Amino acid sequence: MKRIVLFTVLLILGNSLLGQTKKMTAFKPAQHGFKFDNNFKNIFIDAIDWRTGGLCGGMSYASLDYYYARDIPAPKTTLRPNEGSALQKYLYNRQVTSITSNLDKWAEIGFNPGGARNSEFFKWGVENKKGSRINELRAFIDRGKPVPLGLQSVGEKDSDPGNHQVLAIGYDFGTVRDLASGTYKRKMKIYTYDPNYPNETMTLVPDFNGQVFYYMEKPHMRWRTYFVDQNYRTNRPIRTSLKDYPNDGKVHELVFEFGVGNDDLRGGNDNLNLTLFFHNSALQRVYNVNKGNKWIDDYAQSIVIPLRRPVPLNTIKSVQLNTVSGNDNFNLNRLLIHAKGFGMNKKIYDKRGAPLKRFTGRDKVFLANINSKSPTVASRSSTQTGSGSVGQGKSTSTRKPIDKLRFWIRTGDDDLRGGKDNLNIVVHYRNGKRQLVKNVNKGTRWKDHTTTSLDIKLNQPIYATSEISKVILQTTFGGGMGGDNWNLNYLHIVAYKGTTKEDSFYEKGGNDQRLYRFTDKNNAFVAKR
Repeated sequence: MKRIVLFTVLLILGNSLLGQTKKMTAFKPAQHGFKFDNNFKNIFIDAIDWRTGGLCGGMSYASLDYYYARDIPAPKTTLRPNEGSALQKYLYNRQVTSITSNLDKWAEIGFNPGGARNSEFFKWGVENKKGSRINELRAFIDRGKPVPLGLQSVGEKDSDPGNHQVLAIGYDFGTVRDLASGTYKRKMKIYTYDPNYPNETMTLVPDFNGQVFYYMEKPHMRWRTYFVDQNYRTNRPIRTSLKDYPNDGKVHELVFEFGVGNDDLRGGNDNLNLTLFFHNSALQRVYNVNKGNKWIDDYAQSIVIPLRRPVPLNTIKSVQLNTVSGNDNFNLNRLLIHAKGFGMNKKIYDKRGAPLKRFTGRDKVFLANINSKSPTVASRSSTQTGSGSVGQGKSTSTRKPIDKLRFWIRTGDDDLRGGKDNLNIVVHYRNGKRQLVKNVNKGTRWKDHTTTSLDIKLNQPIYATSEISKVILQTTFGGGMGGDNWNLNYLHIVAYKGTTKEDSFYEKGGNDQRLYRFTDKNNAFVAKR
């Protein structure tokens, strides 16, 4: 009997020695992490245009704040918070805290002249002894507490994600025997919530040949070493509202994405207003949608506009943007609008250009047409058509005319300078009339190997592209040493009726082949069918 008991005890001890070490906290990225990407651009010192990228530390700290604050749910939005919004400010402040509370750690692993300490730093991350990184990590995870990690850049120019901050939510060092014997090193895994990869659990592992740490899921993401951030302290997070829509089939809010081009919206006294127009109901104005904040160039900003009164989708007529400014200019490269309601998330507008619209001190209005025809008129028109005579064509008075030409213009290996060297476009109609549009580039430079899209509204009612005899591109270059030259590689002109493509008038050229070279003497290119 004693032998049986002894055998059983040894069997239990043996199994415990062979048991797995894997430990996970209750933190789940899909449930407790943020739903939007960490692709922030931050205005650090505006006066000298000093910007920083990303809020990984702020998002890691804030996700823990929400995790511990059981009465305040984490934001469910998939939209990156807009510059100056309450959530963006909160994340930014937590970012600052995450860095300033670990300045000594960052300084310690950042001092590595010529890579002399590469092996030393890597060893810190894999050794298992008293006070080691591994034991610091286990002390938190074993108590069920996620803990932030600081990841040090490998210092390479070509493929370097840079210094980074994530949240460790679990680990695996193989078996207990592996951990005791040292063979754990080839099996170690640190599971993380990485703000760069929403809803995913990432696995950080060591590469002993390269002496770096990398993600199994993204092997190109590599870091020299890591430290365990033991200085995190909980902070009461902000509450964000998320309404549950009633099942009424109506639009309850519009989500706007503004793609800022290479000229920012200044903010301060230079802001953006928005007006919503509806069929059969009062308009809705929203003043200063950027809240006086600067929208930096080459960046996207998202705004959610709740409707004062929910409406059917087909009653949303248009959206007008207008700037309120003195002498500020602002390039809008993209406008994307989604309509949201119960079970509804529908894209209703998506236009791009380079720019789509350039706002200036004199040109301050942009109109986005969504449903130009009233639903009551459309219904009446359909009824009348059904009861009318078969085979009768529409009269010219009821046909919708072509109202604009859209141009796609690609620059070759010599740019359009802008300033005093600009482009005019002349539309010639077959009735002998002509329409001159000056300075279509608005005095801005069109860089080498870039494509620009622009619209010209026609001032003559035409119903077919055959009513246009030709379109002339005409430059304003001067001669002499200071004169500009410009290579045109591609030109495409399409006629539109409202937002509907009617016909292609002209298309010629390609990305890498010169179509025409503009100089002070050769300043006109004729496009005709």
